[in-house]
Amino acid sequence: MGACDFSTLEVGRFKRPGDAFNEAREDAEYEYGHDPYNGTISTCDNFDIRDDNPRYGTAAFNKWEDKVLSDLSKRECVCVEITGAVLKRLKERRGYKGKKGIRAFYFFGMAAY
Repeated sequence: MGACDFSTLEVGRFKRPGDAFNEAREDAEYEYGHDPYNGTISTCDNFDIRDDNPRYGTAAFNKWEDKVLSDLSKRECVCVEITGAVLKRLKERRGYKGKKGIRAFYFFGMAAY
């Protein structure tokens, strides 16, 4: 079997990045099934947190993400926490405006396919 890249964004009331990762995996399994080669985040068992990234949503971030992806192996996942003005916009779009304790995590990596 091969590998393909994936990305997913989780916004919600998470105490730890692992909570967001588990929710993303559950969502992917619900949507695409429990196949260990479904090409989603559910094929990854763990993740690495990175904080050396440019601001999420910029061209610099996309270039950084492409470079990180080129160094990953199958079933590897990276997590980036989104903060600042971008988090504020995400909260507004997702109906969390004015709510406290809302965090956003962007996961990307190479899934088994």
